[in-house]
This record gives sequence, C-alpha cells and structure tokens, in this order.
Amino acid sequence: MKQQQHFSIKRGYCKLQRFASIVLVSFMLGISNVILEEDRMINDSYNKVELQETQDEDENL
Repeated sequence: MKQQQHFSIKRGYCKLQRFASIVLVSFMLGISNVILEEDRMINDSYNKVELQETQDEDENL
C-alpha cells in the first residue's frame, strides 16, 4: 500500500514538473516573439524560408 502511494506522489511530481516546464518555455518564447517581432509557436519545428525578389539595376520602371 505504501509503495503505491509513493508511486502516485512521484507520478504527480513528474506531471507538475512537466507542466511547469511547458509554462516556462511558453513564456520565454512569447517574450522572444515580442522582442524579435516574430510569430513562432511552441510546437514550431520547421525553418521558414523567406524569398526575396531582387531587381536588376538595368531594368527601367
């Protein structure tokens, strides 16, 4: 009986630690987005490629 109680306390502690970690990472990502003016999410795992058009100097508008 005592072993089950110990297991449930340890499991609850791990869940609490995971929740606190997710909240902290979300907060830090939000602050980073404000500073860098980005819109990244916590599950954003791919690199975004930004295409830029270049204009030749010889072209007349």
